[in-house]
Amino acid sequence: MSVVADPSLGLPEAREGLQLERPRRHGVLRALWKHPRGRIGCVLVGLVVLLAIAGATGLTPYSPQLQNPLAVLKAPSLAHPLGTDQFGRDELSMVFQGLFVSLEIACLAVAIAGVVGTVAGIVAGYLGRWPSAVIMRVTDMLFAIPAILMALAIVTALGPGWLNTALAIGVGYIPIFVRIVRGPVLSLRESAYVRAGRVLGFSNVRLLFRHVLPNVAGIVAVQVMMALAWSILAEAALSFLGLGPPPPMASLGEMVSQSSSLAATAWWTLAAPSIAIVMAVIGFNLLGDGLRDAVDPRTQSR
Repeated sequence: MSVVADPSLGLPEAREGLQLERPRRHGVLRALWKHPRGRIGCVLVGLVVLLAIAGATGLTPYSPQLQNPLAVLKAPSLAHPLGTDQFGRDELSMVFQGLFVSLEIACLAVAIAGVVGTVAGIVAGYLGRWPSAVIMRVTDMLFAIPAILMALAIVTALGPGWLNTALAIGVGYIPIFVRIVRGPVLSLRESAYVRAGRVLGFSNVRLLFRHVLPNVAGIVAVQVMMALAWSILAEAALSFLGLGPPPPMASLGEMVSQSSSLAATAWWTLAAPSIAIVMAVIGFNLLGDGLRDAVDPRTQSR
């Protein structure tokens, strides 16, 4: 059985077409570092990650769960740089562990949303017809429910815990990835190099994962950064309501909740976790902005 090639696309041109629109693989990190917001985002995210690693490995001044009745609500000092809370626990040590918990949950949630949403978006955009109709109708149903309300409902049904919290946040963000990926795939499936792959007899699986997916990887990477920022904020909100990781695990949202009544007399108990949340959210947002401009310079702000 012979293969009929597109008359406008010869076989040599078809092979060359596979390389026409491959995304840039070199210079992205250099462009990201040159971007002002990207540079600030890299620094903030790097600091957050280092502090989280310190909290995970126990490299903290004190144990986050250590209570000292003789050091209740102590103001910031050399012994306790961020002060202590109403139980005499060191705020700095708790912030370290809280950042690790937030990043752990956010990374798992974004991994769930990114993998499921990206695959669903590629399938919906490339195959079309009934697979696209089913996927997009489910996506529209998920979009009809605010993500934070969906997360609240899932955590309430499954119970508090870091795994349930990550699952709840991830499910709420899946439709964002589906829509972000499906749009570019709709245009990529008719591009020269995809048509060239069909002429050469490539399977749909090869075209999807070797030629279409690399071309949407930059968009997905930018969305991952934005999703991490939102996930950290969502985890803090759920923990504030008592639906996050249970004690004795420290959580930034729970720290804010417990210290809200002490803000007038012990401001540092509220300031420490709040600044940590703001630093992490702003860092990932700025990193996402810089990565977006590094991947596609046409989107640079004027």
